[in-house]
Amino acid sequence: MKRIGEFTLTWGESLRWDDRLRRLYFVDCATQTLHWLDDGQPPLHTLTMPSMPAGLVLTEDRELVACLDDGLHLVEPDAGAIELLAAYPDGIYGRANDANADGCGNLVTGTLNIGPGPGALWWYSARAGWRLLDDDFGNANGPVVIDVDGQSTLIFADTQARAMYAYPYDGVTGTVGERRVFGDHAVLDGAPDGATADSAGGVWSCVLGSGKLARFTAAGLDQLVDLPMANPSDVAFGGPDLDRLFLTSIALDLGEGGPPSPEAGWLNAFDDLGRTGRPEPRFRLQ
Repeated sequence: MKRIGEFTLTWGESLRWDDRLRRLYFVDCATQTLHWLDDGQPPLHTLTMPSMPAGLVLTEDRELVACLDDGLHLVEPDAGAIELLAAYPDGIYGRANDANADGCGNLVTGTLNIGPGPGALWWYSARAGWRLLDDDFGNANGPVVIDVDGQSTLIFADTQARAMYAYPYDGVTGTVGERRVFGDHAVLDGAPDGATADSAGGVWSCVLGSGKLARFTAAGLDQLVDLPMANPSDVAFGGPDLDRLFLTSIALDLGEGGPPSPEAGWLNAFDDLGRTGRPEPRFRLQ
């Protein structure tokens, strides 16, 4: 693992690699900022956001979709332009957390729910609007869509439940089947945060609280990497060959006791995991 740049993040999240622009996006939730690195290297570029950014989704053009306090927003980072795309539905219980495109031109997201309370998962299409996927959820993190035995499958982590769930998924209609546990993080003494999928269908999930990075497949836990920080928050494959895994984390004490390690504020990268990613899916604006 190596550090990228000399900057420090307080609450890094929402890594996305734009393979067309060769650009790495991420946010700092604590400072309400969007950041990016062209070619995944310094200098650091920064855009201050009007509220806390959480999930980021690539579009077919240069814009991003960002989850802010009052809804999904279109962001053009180079121009500094931010505009509301869609207000949240009432059943999202406040605001959204993590988000991702689904491979069909739509996006999936869910409730930001730090404490106890109801949450839900939602599908959004620029043409069809919002559709409810699951109304029995806590805090939504790490959405990815993968193929499992020929079935399109939505993976979504519930940080409160300390588990990743898998749903049979139809991205065109915005519907899911019965959910099942895909990854149990309780046995790893932690809870799931951000995640990404590799080209072989494995899902790399940050294990919040225990300082680990776990790869799960349909067969279960496949690989476990120990990290020097307690609270890894998100991962994304990037670089020209999608063989570099970028990692953010949270440089705050979330109850472990004692100050966070110095590495907790860094943007880090792995070049030796022996896995490659896949291009990030994109949201269609029309």
